[in-house]
Amino acid sequence: MSEQQVERAEGGRFLPGQAPKSPGRPRGPSAAEQVRALIEPHRAEIIAKAVELAKLGDPQALKLCLERLAPTPRPEAEMVVVPGLAAAPTLQAKAQAIMAAVAGGQISAEAGDKLLRMLDTYGKAVVLTEMEQRLAAVEGQPPRKVPALLDNDTGDLV
Repeated sequence: MSEQQVERAEGGRFLPGQAPKSPGRPRGPSAAEQVRALIEPHRAEIIAKAVELAKLGDPQALKLCLERLAPTPRPEAEMVVVPGLAAAPTLQAKAQAIMAAVAGGQISAEAGDKLLRMLDTYGKAVVLTEMEQRLAAVEGQPPRKVPALLDNDTGDLV
């Protein structure tokens, strides 16, 4: 720290302009916004030139045009059915059902990975809820009523 003392207002707050931290992002348009403003009046000409170069076989212009005009589609989420998942009584049994479905080729490895991640997140939420309830009991507070996410009978989302 520097030897210089910074003046403060009553209550210990820094006076305006005296805070030791950076003031944050500079005011005004960002560099990207400035470039956009410079390009905007020439937008149609730039697009026409890019298309012209692409027609002449320029690989960079071709890539630019294709990326902007026909972007790679995002894969849609696949609907999966995992045998035994709903009937599994524990999170471990549910994970085993997912792994068996992947191993048996019933669902893709990517879908299995996503399901296992969701199951992990759900497990963490269950553990956190149980810890909150235990802490409330130790502190003598009434436990909070937590709405169920899954139907206990069917295993379906409520």
